[in-house]
Formats: sequence, C-alpha cells, structure tokens
Amino acid sequence: MKKTISAFIAAMLITVLLGGGMFLMGQDALGTSTVKAAAATQVSADTVAQYEQIVAQYQTRETQYQNLINQASQQINTANQQVELARQQVEEYQSLLQQLQDDGVITIASDGTVTVNQTNTSAFMQPPSGGHHGGGNH
Repeated sequence: MKKTISAFIAAMLITVLLGGGMFLMGQDALGTSTVKAAAATQVSADTVAQYEQIVAQYQTRETQYQNLINQASQQINTANQQVELARQQVEEYQSLLQQLQDDGVITIASDGTVTVNQTNTSAFMQPPSGGHHGGGNH
C-alpha cells in the first residue's frame, strides 16, 4: 500500500509540474500575442484609410467592368439581331433565285455563274394568269 501511495504522490507531483509549466507557457504566449495584437492595432489604425481607398478603387473598377460587360452584351444582342435579319434576307434572295430558275428566267451553273435566259417574250412582260389586271377605269 505504501508503494501505491508513493506512486500516486509522484504522479501528482509530475502532473502538477507539467501542468504548471504548460500554464506558464500559455500565459507567456497569451501575453506575447496581446502585445503583438496591440502593435498590430496601431499599424492597422494607420493603414485602414489606405486599405479603404484601395477597396474603393477596386469597387470603382468593378463597376466600370460591369458597365463594359453590359455594353458588350448589348452590342452582341444587336449584332445577333442583325445576323438574323441578314439570314432572313438571304433566305428571301435564295427563294427569289429559285423561283426565277424554276420559271426558266435564269440558269445557275454549278460554279455559281448566273445566266439570264433570253426568250422571245420576257417573263416580266407576261400578263398575270387568271384574267384581267386591274379593276379601275383607264
């Protein structure tokens, strides 16, 4: 029993010594960080205005970039509308050329050459089929 009590006292003594050492190191670290924090607070107080100015500059740039993006987006939309209009016009021209080719007015070769077919009567001068043109008195 005597050995058990001696071992217990030795363990308690070692625990107290280690715990006390850890406590003192923690206090030293806390004191050092408090000093550093106070010094950092002084430095921060001196530089906060500079950082705020830098942040304001970045915010201004961001606004400018957003405006540029909006303008570019509008230009892209306008260009897309113009492309769609041009595509529709090309379709109309293709339809017209196909109709002229179907009517025999023109011939389009495989190399893209367009030949206007000459006939005795022009297709443009033919009266429309289905009767009489116009309904007014002349």
